[in-house]
Amino acid sequence: MGIGHKKYDMRKKITAFMSMFLLCVFAFGQDTQKTKPQIKTEEITYHGIAGRPINRIDMQGLDQYKEYNLDGTVSNIYIVEFDKSKNKNNYNLNERYIYEKGKLCKIELIGTVTGDKYGEILFSYNEQKQLTKKIENRYEGNRLNLNQFSAYTDYFYNENDETVKRYEYDETKKEFLLVSIVTKIYDRNKNMIQEKTDNFDGNISGGVDIRYDNSNKPIELNSSYFKETKNYKYNSHGDIEEEKSRSEESPTIQSSTYSYIYDNYENWVEQKQIIKRNPKDEFEGGILIKRKIEYYE
Repeated sequence: MGIGHKKYDMRKKITAFMSMFLLCVFAFGQDTQKTKPQIKTEEITYHGIAGRPINRIDMQGLDQYKEYNLDGTVSNIYIVEFDKSKNKNNYNLNERYIYEKGKLCKIELIGTVTGDKYGEILFSYNEQKQLTKKIENRYEGNRLNLNQFSAYTDYFYNENDETVKRYEYDETKKEFLLVSIVTKIYDRNKNMIQEKTDNFDGNISGGVDIRYDNSNKPIELNSSYFKETKNYKYNSHGDIEEEKSRSEESPTIQSSTYSYIYDNYENWVEQKQIIKRNPKDEFEGGILIKRKIEYYE
């Protein structure tokens, strides 16, 4: 694999990190007041708007249906796929979450076509209930199968920082090799303010610095990987309202504005994102996310 491919893969990883980090902070992680009923299920679907079509085949796997336990933890995740022949959605179980003593101990990965378990993720904790190990297994039938998707991760903690070492199975050498070391630094409010990654698998290394406002919302992310900066603003609900990104390695400046429709419990049920790029290109347009929520009575 060439340097260009390595760089592209790392850009996808960093983009995924930023997207998932912010998703956890403000997209589906809104603060739930005690007066609100607990969410029982939610169906999340993506739609292209403002001249940006979403091909249902290309976006396959994004639409999800989630089931929650009464304590707010995830129980099951289904992939929602539209069946043209039957003109209806199919809900295929994709992940099953299992808990022990209030802590997540296993995620079972289910094939959406076969319905069989093809993998699992196991979690271990220390006496302080901190995650210490994550093991990613793959199966062929009922037999454990070591392949390129087999991995394990060790977690180490100090007062204000965390070190994460990831090992992946090398099918040629027939052993697990250290592929990355990630160091995370937290502030006094337990917000991650810096993440540094040292890669040993050919991908470039670098770091991300995060700055927060007085409400502990991230307002700026700086990535040294591609000299990229992202800035965020929020509305009165605490949801993202504006996002701007720029990179020293690209002349394009992207800005996104978000608007919402909320239900009676102030959880959003529609999020509209309008994307503007300067200079304009094929990535302009918008995305509408619909969220159908069912509550515990």
